[in-house]
Amino acid sequence: MKPQTDLIDLHTHSTCSDGTMTPSNLVDHARNSGLKVIALTDHDTVAGTAEAVAQGRLRGIEVIPGIEVSAWHDGVSMHILGYWLRPDDEQLLARLARLQEARHVRNLRIVENLQRLGIAISMEELQQEAGGGQLGRPHIARLLVAKKIVRHADQAFALYLRRGAVAYAERFKYKADEAIAMIREAGGLAVLAHPALLDSSLRTIPALVASLAGVGLAGIEVYYPSHSPKAIRQLRDLAASRNLLATGGSDFHGEAAGRGFPGLTGKKFRVPYQLYESLKNEWRKQNGEEPA
Repeated sequence: MKPQTDLIDLHTHSTCSDGTMTPSNLVDHARNSGLKVIALTDHDTVAGTAEAVAQGRLRGIEVIPGIEVSAWHDGVSMHILGYWLRPDDEQLLARLARLQEARHVRNLRIVENLQRLGIAISMEELQQEAGGGQLGRPHIARLLVAKKIVRHADQAFALYLRRGAVAYAERFKYKADEAIAMIREAGGLAVLAHPALLDSSLRTIPALVASLAGVGLAGIEVYYPSHSPKAIRQLRDLAASRNLLATGGSDFHGEAAGRGFPGLTGKKFRVPYQLYESLKNEWRKQNGEEPA
């Protein structure tokens, strides 16, 4: 087993999207847990990256400025992770503003749908739940739990919030090729997030990856808590066959969310440090720098 200083997590969230820790607190928690590198990959926003990177410098842990962009391809909803993109890129921020407005409109529609069902809920309550961060369905789920409408967040999604449920509302998302271009044009690397959540059999994933690799996809999130050992092997082989990077992360949203950092939860799930090194070297090459 590698020392804890080699622990990394390339998929985390803060209160700037649907995590429960501020960017600084997230970095502190990662450093105190023995991690050497994390990526902050909030949903459709880079609002927390400057704070997280600065806190990382103070605490002696590398923080990769990242994002998780909502997208779709051939009618399938998915997420594209971005690494080392410029958080002050004006074109990036303008594109993200469209996603954030779409989230706001969707939140209003969901609240209206819940109210029609006789559930007492308001946008003001949701804003308090989010604590100033970007509102999303996880905040609505937490509020429904707090109001004892449901027992837990999974039940809130099953009954009210997932696609096809009674309170669900659609929202605008970029096509996957547009999301990849957005990340690349801001200097970042684009990676397909948690493929086995899109298709647990993985039968459709090779064709999806082939299509996205043709428009600039740089990697696949191979290591993920719910990926089985068999899925990890298949995805690792797929990445190698396409000359793509393999990445991994916990999708950490906070300890209360029930998912800890890799290597620290008593489970075998961990993300090899070499993946970070390969990722950074590819980013350097993409931006005209010599690999380390």
